[in-house]
Amino acid sequence: MNRSRRRKQKKLTKANLAHALEHAELAMTARNWSVAIDAYHQILRIDNKNGTAWANLGGAYIETGAVGKAEEALQRANAITPGSIPILGNLANLKKQLGDVQAAEQYYRKILLSEPGSARAWHELAQVKRFKAGDPDIETMQSLYETGTRDDEARMHLGFALGKALEDSAEFDVAFPYLADANRLKRQTLKFDIKAHQSAIEDLIRVFDVNFLAQRGSVGNADERPIFVLGMPRSGTTLVEQILASHNAVFGAGELEDLSQIIAGSIPGFPSGTGMLPAAAFDSIGRQYVDRLSQNASSAKRVTDKMPRNFLFIGLIALILPNARIVHCRRSPMDTCLSCFTLHFPHGQEFSYDLAELGAYYRLYRGLMEHWHRVLPGKILDIAYEDVVADTEGKARQLVDFCGLEWDDACLNFHQTKRQVMTASATQVREPVHARSVARWRRYERFLSPLRDALGPYADEGA
Repeated sequence: MNRSRRRKQKKLTKANLAHALEHAELAMTARNWSVAIDAYHQILRIDNKNGTAWANLGGAYIETGAVGKAEEALQRANAITPGSIPILGNLANLKKQLGDVQAAEQYYRKILLSEPGSARAWHELAQVKRFKAGDPDIETMQSLYETGTRDDEARMHLGFALGKALEDSAEFDVAFPYLADANRLKRQTLKFDIKAHQSAIEDLIRVFDVNFLAQRGSVGNADERPIFVLGMPRSGTTLVEQILASHNAVFGAGELEDLSQIIAGSIPGFPSGTGMLPAAAFDSIGRQYVDRLSQNASSAKRVTDKMPRNFLFIGLIALILPNARIVHCRRSPMDTCLSCFTLHFPHGQEFSYDLAELGAYYRLYRGLMEHWHRVLPGKILDIAYEDVVADTEGKARQLVDFCGLEWDDACLNFHQTKRQVMTASATQVREPVHARSVARWRRYERFLSPLRDALGPYADEGA
């Protein structure tokens, strides 16, 4: 090969690499993990020493549940660029999701050795550690919060971290102001309109009425595999999924974006556009969903999708997947909303950072769920978190029976099940059932008047 041709090929390779990097980054931003994975593999075929590509490939594999491939890619990245903060953060996140909190803490500590003022690392560390009064980590975080940074995002992360640490230490009156400030800082970065959400709920109730559902009947795909575990965030969805996923015939797929993505691509103007669909479209949409579900667990008899906000789509689920099981998780409204308020959600849940908005959102959710029960009687199984705590075996047996399965004793040992859990409850579901979080809101009662007022008649339910 002559010199001119080699130069031309080198330029072509660089151009391909730049294009592939841009394509991969766009796919990551859009949370289109399969496209991102393909793009990063293309990059690595051109440049096998690209540490960023290995790191991002590992991050995409984490999101798809391919934990072995994720760790392999991240360790390759770490070997190329040892000590990289993003790589260490992804390794820590993976270990947390797998329930290895000691390994996760070690990775977060490595980050803090390099960047002692990293508010995000402190926040992540707080999620995997149990604190006691007088813990020097609390003093360090308080010092950073007061004097170490004026950056709003950093203060937000430290506020959530301190709220968690001080609650562990039973210093509730000290914890809440940090949580309130963290939520205020987060809320000011978001665009959320409770009135627009109310209008969307009203549209769902108007479209999916008794006649609309009865006229279409069982027009969808007959597959029995899907189990939808849904409800408000922090209502026990992760616990219920973990119980079911411990069954030998069930695969726990976690929080899937598939249903909302399919709706966006298949039903223009949802929900009103649903009325324009021919009967065959419902089967086609159901099949699209099942095909995606099969990519996660083709051989499982049942597969759970525990995206909480799928409660918005119950009317459509009944049409596209008439044999799917729908499990609705409920918890004390005050506990549910407080638990949302104490957490920072990486994506979504924009309603949860203001107590009054949170209570208003909860009321709209409950109104919609009451509608679904009226128009789809017997279709939805309600499971209360407090009942699972009080009678774990009884509720686990009810769940398994509802899903059309034989009993499996492993469902009672759910905390020993080795699987990736990608929600804020990743550490809690590794423990046997306990009552520590029942009536948790009473620890903060004097701060919660805006929430109580917004919840209205629901405020004392399950109190």
